[in-house]
Amino acid sequence: MSNRGASSAALPRVRALSAPVVTGSPGFAAVLSLLLPGLGQMYVGRWIRGALMILIPVFTVLLVGTFTAIADPLTSFVLRNAAEVTFLVAAAFFMYHLFVVVDAFAGNLRGMRSLRGRHVVDYLVLGLVCVALVGFYATAYRGSAPWAGLFTKVFAPIANPPSVGTSSGQDYSPPVWTDTERLNVLLLGVDSRGDSTTQNTDTMIVLSLDPVNKTAAMLSIPRDVYIDRPGVFTDKINAAYAYGGYDLTRKVVEDLLGIRLNAYALVDFDAFTKIVDTVGGVVVDVKRPVRDESYPTPDYGVERLDITAGPQLMDGQTALRLAQQLVLSALRTRISEGDFLRGLPGLIDRVGSAVQTNFDPANILPLARFGTGIDGDAIRSEVLYPCGGSYPHCELQSSGGDGGFYLIPDRAKIRDLAAALFYDPQVKSEGASVEVRNAGARNGLAQSIADRLAERAFTVSTVSDGAAGRSAVLVRNGAKRYTANALALQLGGLPVDALPSGEQSSADIVVRVGTDFRGLATDLAR
Repeated sequence: MSNRGASSAALPRVRALSAPVVTGSPGFAAVLSLLLPGLGQMYVGRWIRGALMILIPVFTVLLVGTFTAIADPLTSFVLRNAAEVTFLVAAAFFMYHLFVVVDAFAGNLRGMRSLRGRHVVDYLVLGLVCVALVGFYATAYRGSAPWAGLFTKVFAPIANPPSVGTSSGQDYSPPVWTDTERLNVLLLGVDSRGDSTTQNTDTMIVLSLDPVNKTAAMLSIPRDVYIDRPGVFTDKINAAYAYGGYDLTRKVVEDLLGIRLNAYALVDFDAFTKIVDTVGGVVVDVKRPVRDESYPTPDYGVERLDITAGPQLMDGQTALRLAQQLVLSALRTRISEGDFLRGLPGLIDRVGSAVQTNFDPANILPLARFGTGIDGDAIRSEVLYPCGGSYPHCELQSSGGDGGFYLIPDRAKIRDLAAALFYDPQVKSEGASVEVRNAGARNGLAQSIADRLAERAFTVSTVSDGAAGRSAVLVRNGAKRYTANALALQLGGLPVDALPSGEQSSADIVVRVGTDFRGLATDLAR
C-alpha cells in the first residue's frame, strides 16, 4: 500500500517536470522578431540564438556582396540577371524572416507541439505578423525590381561586354578607382540620327571629381576638334566612337588632354530630353543670347535656334540644344530636391537602356557619399574655345574650306587647361609651401612658372632670385615628398634632391630654375 501511495504521489510531479515551460507572450515575441529578427528570441531569454539570428543575415550580405563585387564573372552574371537575382534575394530574406518569427513564437519548445496550447490572441497576432511579412517583402520587391532593371541596362557594358561598342579590342574590365584619387568620367552624348550604324558623339564632356577636397570640374570638347594622330585616329573627334567605340574615344581624349579616364557614361540624346522632362525641366541662367541660323535637325536639315539671355525654365529639347555644363549643373540641383523622388519610378521606366556606363557598381556608394557633400560653388566648368572671339581663353584655331569646318587644337594650351582643371587632389590636400627660385634663367621665367604652378593647385609662397645652378626640385621638408615628386613631373622630369645645407628657405620645397630649364611638361607636348 505504501509503495502504491508513493507512486501515485509522484505522478503529478512527473507531469509537472515534462510540461512545457514558456516565458513571456509568444505573440509579442513574434512581433519583436518581425521588427528585428532575433529580438523575439532575446525577449524569451534565448540570448545566444537571438544574437545569431541578427548577425547571420548581416554577415551573409557582407560576404556575398564583397565576393560579388570582386569576382568579375559573378558581377557580370548578377548584372545580366538582376531581376531574377532580386527576386531570389527577396524570397530568401522572406523565408528566413518567417522562420525567425515562427521560432520566436515557439519559444523553447520543439516539434509540432511547439505551436499548440497558445491563447487565441497569440495565434491571431502570429497570423497578422505573417501577413505583414508577406506585404513588406512584396512591396520591397516591387520597389527594387525597377532598380534591378535599370542596373542591367545602365551597366550593360559590364554585364554583356561582347555586345557593347564597335571595337573588338575594347577593355571591358571595371575601371579601378579609390575614393582618395581623382575620378575622370567621359560623358558621351550619342546622336544616332535614326541610324543605329552611325553614332557620332556630338556631346563630349569630361567630368572630374576630387573626393579629397570636395570639388568637381567639367570640360566640354567641341565636336569639330580635328584629331591628327596617324596610326590612331585622323578625323573629327565626334567620329571616334563610331569608328572604334569607347576604347578608341578614350585613347583620343586621353592623348588630347594628357589625363587618364577611369570610366565613361553614354547617354542617348533622346534619353537626355526624357530625363529633363521627367523632373519637370531645369532652370538655366543663360549668360549670353544663343542664336544659330543653321542648327542641325535629326532629318539632316537645319532650323533656327534662338535662346534669350537670363534665367528660364527649359524643357528637355531646349536644354539639349543648349547642351553645356551649365545645364548639367542645373539638372544636378533639380535632382537633389525632394520632390524629384516622386517621379523616380517614371524616370527609371522612361530612360530605359539609353544610358550605359562601364563604371564599377561597387564604387557607387562611395561616389554617392561624395556627391552629396560637394557644394555647387565648388564645381568649375570650362569649354575649349576657338581663338578670335571674345572668350576668356582659347585653345583652338578655326579652319574651313571645301573639306569642311575643323577646329585645330593647340595641344600645349589644352593640356595646360586640363592640368589646371584636373589637378592632383593629394597635392592640394598636402598643401606644401613652394618657393620658385631663379637660378640664372631669364627674367620673369620664375614668376611665370610660379603662376602656372599655382593654377595646378600648388601652394607657391615665394618667388626669389638665387645663385646660378641647374634646375631641380629641392626638398626641405621630407614629409612633403609627394608634392615634390608631382612638381618634378609637372616641370618636365626635373631631378628631386634634398635642399643643400648652404641654401636656406622657409618653404617646404624649392624649385630651382636654371638656364637648362626646358619648360613644363605641357609645353613639351607640342
